[in-house]
Amino acid sequence: MDMMNQVRSNLAAVNPARLLDFFQNFNFTDINDLRNLSGLILGAVVTGIATVVIYAQFFDNRKIADRVVNAAIGDASKVVHRPGDPPIPPPTEIVSLRIYPIKSCRGFEVDATRLRKTGLLLDRNWMFISKSDRNFMTIRSNPSMTLIDTAVITEGGEQVLEVSVHGTTGRVVIPAFPSKEWLDANTKLSTVEIWEEETDAYEYGDDINKIFSDFFGQEVALVYKGPQARNININGREDLYGKAQNHHFADVMSLQVASEASMKDLNKRLKSIPGADQLTIERFRPNIIVKGRDDYPWEEDTWKRIRISTTLEDEEAIYVIDLDVVARCARCQVPNVNPDTAAKHEKQPWNELMKFRRVDQGGPAKYKPCFGMMCVPKNEGKVAVGGTLEVLETTDKHLYNTRAFKDL
Repeated sequence: MDMMNQVRSNLAAVNPARLLDFFQNFNFTDINDLRNLSGLILGAVVTGIATVVIYAQFFDNRKIADRVVNAAIGDASKVVHRPGDPPIPPPTEIVSLRIYPIKSCRGFEVDATRLRKTGLLLDRNWMFISKSDRNFMTIRSNPSMTLIDTAVITEGGEQVLEVSVHGTTGRVVIPAFPSKEWLDANTKLSTVEIWEEETDAYEYGDDINKIFSDFFGQEVALVYKGPQARNININGREDLYGKAQNHHFADVMSLQVASEASMKDLNKRLKSIPGADQLTIERFRPNIIVKGRDDYPWEEDTWKRIRISTTLEDEEAIYVIDLDVVARCARCQVPNVNPDTAAKHEKQPWNELMKFRRVDQGGPAKYKPCFGMMCVPKNEGKVAVGGTLEVLETTDKHLYNTRAFKDL
C-alpha cells in the first residue's frame, strides 16, 4: 500500500492544470522560463522512472507472494527466543537428501523430493521380514542387509523400485507407487511385527522374494506398508507430542536431520585412533543433512523448532516447511557397519561416541550416544539440496522418551 501511495504522489506532482498554465504564458526568449522548462522536463523524467521502479517492485513483490505455495502459518511459526535459551544459530544450507526405501537396506541421494508428514517420499515404505516369526529384519542383527541396493528408475513409462543384491546379477523391479488395484492383484495384506508392535503390510510373493531368501539363507518376504496407521514413537507419541502422527517403517520417527559439521568433528576425533575408519554420514542413515558450522558442531542438540525454505526456479515456487524437533537420536551400533562391505567394526565409532556424546539422560538414551535430531514435519512440500534450514526456537531441555514437547 505504501508503494501505491508513492506512485499516486509522484503522478500528482505532474499536475495537468499547472502544465497548461505554464505553456500558455511561456516565453522562449525568457531565460527564466527556459530554466523552468528544463526543470519541469527533468522532474517529469525522474517521476516517470521512479513510478516505473515502484510499480516493478510492487508487482515483483506480488509475484513473490504468489510463489509461496506452501507456508506454515500461525504464531507458533515465529522465531521465539526466551531469556536463558541457547543462542539461535544462523541459517544453514541443506547439502544432501537421502532416501532409504527399504528399512535397513542401502539408500540413495536425490537433489530434490517431497517431504510429507510421514517423511521423505518413498522413505522406509518397505521392509524385509523373517517368514518364520513375521518379525522385521534389521542391520542390528543382520549387517548383510546393507548389501541390498535400491534405486528408482523408469521402465515402460512407469517409475519402479529396482532392488538388487550388491555384486550379483540378482534384481527385481516393483512399482514405486503401487495402486491399490495392483497391490490387491499382486500381494496379500498380512500382519507383521516391528518393535514388538503389530501392523499391516502388503506381502510380495515368492517370485519377488526368492533371490532375497537365497541371499539371506532363510525364508524372507519383502513387504509394503499397509493402510493401517502406525504412529511415531518416543517423544513423538501422542501423550508427549500432543497429537498422533503416523509414518511408515522407520524405527520411531518420520525424519532424521543431521549436521555435516558434527560428522567432521567425529571424524577428526577418529583420526587419532589406530584402526578407526573415516566415516561417511551414510553410516547414521539421516534423511536431511545440513552444512552446520565447523566451529560449532553438535549445536543441533539445542534445536526445538526449525524451518526449511526451498526455492524452485523452474516451478516459480517457494516451499516453506516447519518441523518440530522432538528428540535427539539415540544410537545403536549400526554406524559400526561399513555400508559398502557389511563388515562391522568391533569398536568404532561406538566407543568414541560413548566418550563424549552421552548427552541425554532420558530413558535408554542415558546409556547411548546421540547423533542427529528426530523431527516431525508440521506441513508438507518440496525440499531440495541448496535449501535453507533456519532455527526458530532452541531448548536445553531435550529428554529422550520422557519429556513432552510443550515442556521443552
